[in-house]
Amino acid sequence: MNSKLLYRLLAFLFLGLSLQAQSEEKASLSGVITDAKSGETLPGANVLLVGTYLGAAADINGNYVINGIKAQDYTIKVQFIGYETKLFTGISFEPGESKVLNIELREQRESLNEVTIVGKKEQISLEKASSEVTISQEQISQMNVRDVQEVLQMQAGVIKTQDGLQIRGARVYETEYIVDGISAQDPLAGTGFGVDVNSSSVASVDLITGGVGAEFGGGSSGVVNTRIREGGEKFQISGRYQRDNLGNSDIASSFNTDRFELNVGSPIPGTQKKLTLFASISAYMTDEYFGATADQLESSLFSANPEFWAPRYTNSYTNTIKLAYKLRSGTKLTLTNQHSLNINQNTRTLQIVGFDAILTPGFQYNRSNNLDNATTYTHHSNLTALNLNHLITKNWGLSVSVGRLFTNLRADANGRPFRTETVDQILDEQHIISSPIEIFNPGDPRGIYYVSVGDGLINNGGITPTWHDHYVEEYSVNGKATWIPDNKQHELSFGLQNTFTEYQWVDVTRPWVGAPIKINDSTYTQSVSIGSSNDIWSVNPIETGLFVQDRISYKGIIATLGLRLNMWAPGKFVDDAVNDPSAPVIDQVREDYLAKTSEVFGLRWKARLLPKINVSFPVTENNVLYFNYGHSMRLPHPRFIYAGLDPTYQDRSFLASLGNPDLDPEVNVSYEIGLKSKLNKDLAMSLTAFNNNRFDYIVSRRVIVADQTGRPTTKNFYINQDYANIYGVELGLNYRIGRYLNSFANIGYQVARGKSNSARESSLQIEQNGEVSLSREQYLAFDRPWNINTGIIFAPDSTLPILGMNWTGFSAFLSYQFTSGFRYTPQQLTRTNELGRPIYEPIVDQYLQNQAKPWHNIDLKLSYNLPLGMKRGKGVSLSVEIRNLANAKNSQIINPVTGEAYEYGDDVPITWRDPRYSGPQESGVDPRNPARYLAPRQILYGIEFRF
Repeated sequence: MNSKLLYRLLAFLFLGLSLQAQSEEKASLSGVITDAKSGETLPGANVLLVGTYLGAAADINGNYVINGIKAQDYTIKVQFIGYETKLFTGISFEPGESKVLNIELREQRESLNEVTIVGKKEQISLEKASSEVTISQEQISQMNVRDVQEVLQMQAGVIKTQDGLQIRGARVYETEYIVDGISAQDPLAGTGFGVDVNSSSVASVDLITGGVGAEFGGGSSGVVNTRIREGGEKFQISGRYQRDNLGNSDIASSFNTDRFELNVGSPIPGTQKKLTLFASISAYMTDEYFGATADQLESSLFSANPEFWAPRYTNSYTNTIKLAYKLRSGTKLTLTNQHSLNINQNTRTLQIVGFDAILTPGFQYNRSNNLDNATTYTHHSNLTALNLNHLITKNWGLSVSVGRLFTNLRADANGRPFRTETVDQILDEQHIISSPIEIFNPGDPRGIYYVSVGDGLINNGGITPTWHDHYVEEYSVNGKATWIPDNKQHELSFGLQNTFTEYQWVDVTRPWVGAPIKINDSTYTQSVSIGSSNDIWSVNPIETGLFVQDRISYKGIIATLGLRLNMWAPGKFVDDAVNDPSAPVIDQVREDYLAKTSEVFGLRWKARLLPKINVSFPVTENNVLYFNYGHSMRLPHPRFIYAGLDPTYQDRSFLASLGNPDLDPEVNVSYEIGLKSKLNKDLAMSLTAFNNNRFDYIVSRRVIVADQTGRPTTKNFYINQDYANIYGVELGLNYRIGRYLNSFANIGYQVARGKSNSARESSLQIEQNGEVSLSREQYLAFDRPWNINTGIIFAPDSTLPILGMNWTGFSAFLSYQFTSGFRYTPQQLTRTNELGRPIYEPIVDQYLQNQAKPWHNIDLKLSYNLPLGMKRGKGVSLSVEIRNLANAKNSQIINPVTGEAYEYGDDVPITWRDPRYSGPQESGVDPRNPARYLAPRQILYGIEFRF
């Protein structure tokens, strides 16, 4: 089916393109190419019509001529070794026209690939043989987005869920996130992003969903490459303040939200503008839309002045500093520090991949009666990147990046310490009986009474049993050399990337268990354990990547051939455990690990080769067909490798985790074919079909091993076994409407099928359905076939004439998003119990066959620049931003009986509490969780300045 889809698409593309062929009088282009400074001619300079096979080289006098040009709009590309590449966009040709374009080129000063664009930004790049989009700072400033994630969710192939961002049906942790050349992902949290970047700090964001180059090796679904802004040659300051109420926080569209940001860019005095500074701070605080909040959030990492750091339910801060120093022409040094802090009670902040329930909102509804005792999460991250870009010669370039990422995540009972010196009260929520106790059926003549089940929400003074702390300290050293010959037909790059990491993981359930218990004034029990269960380890893995890549350009044909060698050493912790007979390592795992690894520099290493091929070529003028094939990989979540291997500090609880040192990475083999078409200078289209085959997904199994006393105990163990197949089609349109309007539409359809959604789920399927479930392919829970993002930007560049008058200062951004609902397993009525409640149970052979009600969302932002008589781009503006304009009720907790979020009176499955019946059989919590819907309408009022 997948192959047929690709073949049909390819046939459709060629058929459509062949119909465009016309016989008409051809145009020509001629001119002279000179040095912008000296005026000397540049013999041998190349002039190309992008998206065609047409081009010419300048003769000894710098003259060039290109004949046979079909009447259309083109981008003209001019190249000469040692000089900038110049792009002239929107050049139009009439039939038979002879156009003259004289060109001046400036010597390259920044890098080998320095590009200057003359004209408006292209609607699509016809020279990139990949599914890649670049969003500039100017585009970001026109949208109502807060951070990089909100920028990305508008792009084709990207869906935002409670877990994070999914690219082309992959899991959220499979994306590689880079900030100024350094990995910005917390590999232990499992959420994707590790360091938040505020939208106003971004110079540009590259999103690559297909055809990822060999220089990227940390993700298996795509790459998000963020570049931080630099200060300019003049002092600039800008800022913004938004809030969602004007004095009345009780209105329905207010979540008690405040957003603040301040940005400064400037040259440093006394450096002749060689040294520049960009600095930014932002704060975002909100109580969300759930209603219930804690009286005060407390963070044990930021215990001083909690009212300042955590005044709301969600509190996010970022701080950016970037210094850029031009040492000389062709040599530039930058230093970036990106800092972020998040304090909230959202359980999605920590995702231990494969264990948490999939697609579950992070609101702790079961503790909503007493959120002062719920779990509070603090995620603190700091990234530092030092980058050197150096032009060695006119043919050779070098880039070196040295960076440090530190990220720390703490989860505790709203700031309480790990445990007090002594315990003198019952803390476990499950063992505290609230008073008074209500009795169900107190008049039963049989004398059988039941305690009333109530609403199932915790309200007894107990505290959350979660205590978690991990940190990642990661040092990176990356180098890349690039060579471009005089004819510019090759761009050969090769490099080395090294990452040295320290992971420390402490995960404890009910930490007070094992602390001394105070019986009376003089009697104490002794400490016996670290909580009721725990997982504790500290490790030092190393990763190394070698890559070589050649981008070949010849008369409109572009081919990129790449090869990457990834090598990784799990570290001394694992090597010692494998060699220690007393460590709880399965014998077969010891043998396999030693057989599949090689010892180098005292550590045992694994390796994998990842080939990459990208090819593009014009099929007609301004219509480029491209094909991508590539292997990529993602190392397993560290917990799957290291858990429970320490021979001394072991979790002896039932079903504790046992790591597998011999785990292989999860691998993606991707195929992609697509068409990029520039229909005219204002309208561009891309159409792509892709097929991703994912192998070696990790699954959970139960094994019996001997503990230190020799007694058998059952453990959760992990192996590579599952697979997934994701295929789909994406359509992108960009249309510039006149001078003032820009619009876009990204439409994606995909199907995600596999054997299980998580490591834990695979084990449960075997328990419920037997080993036969291992060979059964099914829809994955994160399969959401349709994703449509459209938007229109109204941003006049100066004045807008209406009815003979000039209107200035107004701008608007309107966006619409449509996303298929979550998958669920339908339920059927099987019987009615003695209280009259209908009993619904899953239809086993229709696992995840149904699709819930789709999501619809409309956002609108209106801005008005106050007429203060300042230069263009400067001044003060007022704004109104409306999120979820239509107040759509988008379901994110699905009632499998109805396919929508629960409303009172609906029937529910047997595993849910039905508030219409209060029998003793009811369990769980009341289904009226406010997080069962996405956020309702929110209106934010803002003021912004730029000087």
